[in-house]
Amino acid sequence: MIKTPLVPEAETHVVVAGDWHGNIDWVGRAIPSIARDTIGVRTILHLGDFGIWAGVRGRKYLDAVDFWCGKAGISRVLVTPGNHEDWKWLKSEFDSQPGQPVKLSSAVEVLPRGYRFTIANKTFASFGGAASVDFEQRTAGIGWFPGELPTEHDVAHAVAGGYADILLTHETVDGGTAATESVLNRNPMGWSPEALAYSSRSRELVTQVWEGIAPKVLFHGHMHAADEITLPSGQQVISLGRDGQAKNLALLELSTLHWQWLEGPRKAPRVRRTRDWVTQYMTRPDCENTAD
Repeated sequence: MIKTPLVPEAETHVVVAGDWHGNIDWVGRAIPSIARDTIGVRTILHLGDFGIWAGVRGRKYLDAVDFWCGKAGISRVLVTPGNHEDWKWLKSEFDSQPGQPVKLSSAVEVLPRGYRFTIANKTFASFGGAASVDFEQRTAGIGWFPGELPTEHDVAHAVAGGYADILLTHETVDGGTAATESVLNRNPMGWSPEALAYSSRSRELVTQVWEGIAPKVLFHGHMHAADEITLPSGQQVISLGRDGQAKNLALLELSTLHWQWLEGPRKAPRVRRTRDWVTQYMTRPDCENTAD
């Protein structure tokens, strides 16, 4: 268990989270695990494929995130959007208030590409979006949106802001971690040449942002392959796992930019006697039957 010091009126640590995919069960375990394993964390920086969708399902998911954040003492979830989000709606919202985050709920805000913010004197840059390599299997305007792919203008805007200490993306960069490079080189799902070219273009654009901003640390999701690398430059690239995987959460210490994996949710019990959120939150894993 990792306990961080509680400093009144100051944030010393933040939690970075990989893909959640609108998974209500997962947030009902991941967010409480942050409360159990840390002290004083008030901000989650989410790396996309968060689960931004219209309709009742999307609303219930946001309600669940708000509920668990309230229980865990989390004030805000700042989302760098992924590819599996409703980009038609997002683009409309971003266009209506250029350069400003979009408030989704009491806790959740989604960040436009190139958005800058500061926590504890450390500068962050957010650059969302990525290629859906499975776009050929999806319906445009329903399960896939062209707006997921950044533009050259987006890149230029992000780079124009100059250096930032930490870059938050959904897409990976070229020359990233060994795990992500292995997936890209092997193409285990057998994606078509067109799909691979689309994915390559997405990484090319995000790599331009990475090179232009030259941060000390890059956190990204998307690849569902948790790994880390320190480059000869001293820069670090950290790829986070998705919902249901280990290493979906990382703890970043702001003064030094040192980070470490959080243990995250314990293994879920086979059968829960209740789906009531309050009861589920208060029942600790060591009180539940988690035998294989």
